[in-house]
Amino acid sequence: MVEEILISAGLRRHRIALVRDGRLLELYLCDADAPWPERIILGRVKTVQSDLDAAFVGIGEARDALLPARDAAVKRGTAIARAVQEGQSLMVQVKRAAEDEKGARVSARPRLTGRALVLLPLGQDIEMSRHIKDAANRKRLQDLAPHLRRNDSGGLILRSAAAKTSDADLQAEAGNLWQQWQDIQTAAETAKPPAVLALGDDPIATVLREHSDATLARICVDDAALAGELRLVWGDGPPTIEVHDQAAQLFDTHDLEGQIETALSSHVPLPSGGRIIIEHTQALTAIDVDSGQATGPRSGGGSGGDQAHLAQETNLEAAREIARQLRLREIGGRVVIDFIAQQNKGKGQTAALLDKFRGWLSKDPGQVRLGAMSEMGLVELTRRRRQPALALRLGEACPHCQGSGLRPTARAVADNLLQRILREAQSNKGRALTVRAAPAVAADLGGPQGAILTGLARERGCRVDLTADAALNLEEFEVTTQR
Repeated sequence: MVEEILISAGLRRHRIALVRDGRLLELYLCDADAPWPERIILGRVKTVQSDLDAAFVGIGEARDALLPARDAAVKRGTAIARAVQEGQSLMVQVKRAAEDEKGARVSARPRLTGRALVLLPLGQDIEMSRHIKDAANRKRLQDLAPHLRRNDSGGLILRSAAAKTSDADLQAEAGNLWQQWQDIQTAAETAKPPAVLALGDDPIATVLREHSDATLARICVDDAALAGELRLVWGDGPPTIEVHDQAAQLFDTHDLEGQIETALSSHVPLPSGGRIIIEHTQALTAIDVDSGQATGPRSGGGSGGDQAHLAQETNLEAAREIARQLRLREIGGRVVIDFIAQQNKGKGQTAALLDKFRGWLSKDPGQVRLGAMSEMGLVELTRRRRQPALALRLGEACPHCQGSGLRPTARAVADNLLQRILREAQSNKGRALTVRAAPAVAADLGGPQGAILTGLARERGCRVDLTADAALNLEEFEVTTQR
């Protein structure tokens, strides 16, 4: 569960950190110029491919979107060739944004999400969150749910927040969602594909909505204007939205920058001195648990019993950290883990390790399936990614190593540079700054007279003299205060 949500408002990108026990769980990046998730589009079916049981739909992006058969028809099991036809206008909703060489993934069964309800306009079923366990509350919601439909049609999902929401507020939210659907249908009547019918939900509001529960104690924003906008949508809480007004940057005060940097490294240290090593291939992600220089409270003497205990403790540390890294890095697909081999290990120790691991993985919203330990001591799991991997959101394939590694994108470096400029401007109010950066980074900022830097001078009184220096590597930049 999440204890804190910290929002660092950048000039072009907002960063949203989910934090528990002072440790980063997830990092969301919201670019100002990026399309919102879950937008609804009137597209046109370009091709129907029966061998893939899917269709490709033009939605106005560089690559056509993929529409699998299971997301194309109201009735499950319908073949794609019977669900849609080439050239057909079709309303779809983006489920996953375009990534790398792949286009977006879409569904022809849209859903409109509120704080307590999810409306499935083309569905019929009524479902309730398994997190609503109180019998009286479940009975109340079961009795109310049919009255939230319109003309006995439409499906509903009652989210966990519905348990704390009054009947009147649930009816009001259902009415708002139905009105949104009516507006979308009206827009579709006169639109010509491709056309955006609904923008979807604000990314920041979506993150707050998806991660609000009883454990969320605080939402902290480092921009007063943004905090005010969120209060209009979020209300007065709980939890309340606080404004970070200290001199130090919000992420620096919580040591998040270092945790983000670690999340891009293949080596992750463990408290005992061991480490986990994460390697990605096209087929799977391999994670190796290494005792390294691990030491434990009973490791003195070097006996076999001490070594076995240390191996078990290191494996437990690794399992807990792996559960966090899967979520933080947004690792998806097949993952194989090589825990430290234990001499004379019994089934009890293996079962205890896997039980603990399963418990930590259960908090991951990425739908993790954990297998048993093989005879060779390997553990396999699968995980569904909900957004592009963190490394791909912050980096790009390095051309100097033929794609075997990643380096930051010019946009990522430029955003880091902007954060540094804001820190220096706040610490040295009224003084101009001299900045040297690689040409690609300087170009991404719009050059010395670009709108970003001229806006800084106009709105914050910070003049920046920017120089593109070809001698600097992409990741390098220098910021000095003029005297």
